[in-house]
Amino acid sequence: MDFVKIKNNKFYFRDKEISFGGLGIGSWLNMEHFMLGIPTPEKQIIEAFEEVFGVERSDSFFDDFICSFVKEEDFQFLKETGVNIIRVPFNYHLFFDDKNPKVLKERGFCYFDRLLAFCRKYEIFLLPDLHAVPGGQNPDWHSDNQTGIPQFWHFEAFQDQIVELWKEIAGYYAEETWILGYDILNEPFLIPGEDGRLQKFYDRVTAAVREADKNHIIFLEGDYFAMDFSAMKELKDEQTAITFHFYPTVWEADLCDPDYPREKRRSVFEDRLVTMIAGMQKFGRPLLCGEAGYDIAGHGLAHVMEMVEDTLDLFKKHDISYTLWCYKDAGFMGLVYPQEDSLWMRFAREMRVKWTHYGEMEMGKELVEIMCGHFPGEVEEKIKYHLQFRQRALLYTLQKEQLLKPQLMSCGWEQISGMPESFAMENCTFYEEYRELLRKYMRG
Repeated sequence: MDFVKIKNNKFYFRDKEISFGGLGIGSWLNMEHFMLGIPTPEKQIIEAFEEVFGVERSDSFFDDFICSFVKEEDFQFLKETGVNIIRVPFNYHLFFDDKNPKVLKERGFCYFDRLLAFCRKYEIFLLPDLHAVPGGQNPDWHSDNQTGIPQFWHFEAFQDQIVELWKEIAGYYAEETWILGYDILNEPFLIPGEDGRLQKFYDRVTAAVREADKNHIIFLEGDYFAMDFSAMKELKDEQTAITFHFYPTVWEADLCDPDYPREKRRSVFEDRLVTMIAGMQKFGRPLLCGEAGYDIAGHGLAHVMEMVEDTLDLFKKHDISYTLWCYKDAGFMGLVYPQEDSLWMRFAREMRVKWTHYGEMEMGKELVEIMCGHFPGEVEEKIKYHLQFRQRALLYTLQKEQLLKPQLMSCGWEQISGMPESFAMENCTFYEEYRELLRKYMRG
């Protein structure tokens, strides 16, 4: 077989069983604020650059960013680390504009074609992951959501666009050996109603992909940020796999406490993982953890290495393939990051004095509490949780106007235009301990 296939609940390539271990190339084809040290979702980041420097210079900046962020030197590094898969999140804006949604842009295919040339040469599989769709499939920044409401699920027209997009992508890459498959939708959440909307959408995309491509695996994520699979009832397509995300410390922050006993933490990790696996076993398909990782900047390298090691031990024990989050960023949780004296890191340090992802979340919570205090009775925590996303969406505008645009203007185009080169591999450094840990598991 020239394509990876599912057989007997395992992945097979050229008639041999294969497991996957690799990294997500996050905040590249879909930018994420906390990883880059720049506030607001991607759409407003780009708008800020356009409003300060003009459309032409803005386009040039982000093209330079994309071409600098991943080059052949990165693939040499990944291959030497033992990686055999990369998961690549992308924004729908690479393929069509909101103002002209029926015209497919070549830009997205050009970037992926360049990437696949490296994948072929270094024999590393690519898993494209649709990370942001029109209206947002979840209420958070990483779906490029501007409102805090996952409007993708409220408008059939948005879903029609994405069904058609996946059909086009599948047709274009139907014969590409080094594409593992298609990760249809990253972390859906807050889907309104209980009418099987997620299952119906997945069924539609599966049918569209199979019209164009019968070779590649389709990967589906669960509800509640890829952790709850109860909304998915069946998988009719035999070459469909399940992918989930594992972030136990996001939901139980005390697990990150360095004084938390390691063996007890590992036990909690396994309990949470086994519970998730139980919800996926009904499908009888191989599992791939699309994201798992921890904040190095906030918790320290040694402590994070313990948590990563325990996580990889559990994936190995339970026969789970994985792509850790993430490969490269501006010194937050990536394996690789720009040198401290680089233009990008200087910009990020200045910005992080005024804004952080954690501060944004806390401000959102505080403002929701103040608002709820003006209404009679006790407001349910579930309502507050949902309102926090909408409140943070309001903060994005202030971040853009009062923080990001002034800093761009202060730095000036000459300095800003040189920032993308900071992410070129020759201008980056990496955590040697992290790399050695990955080598141990990816080659073992």
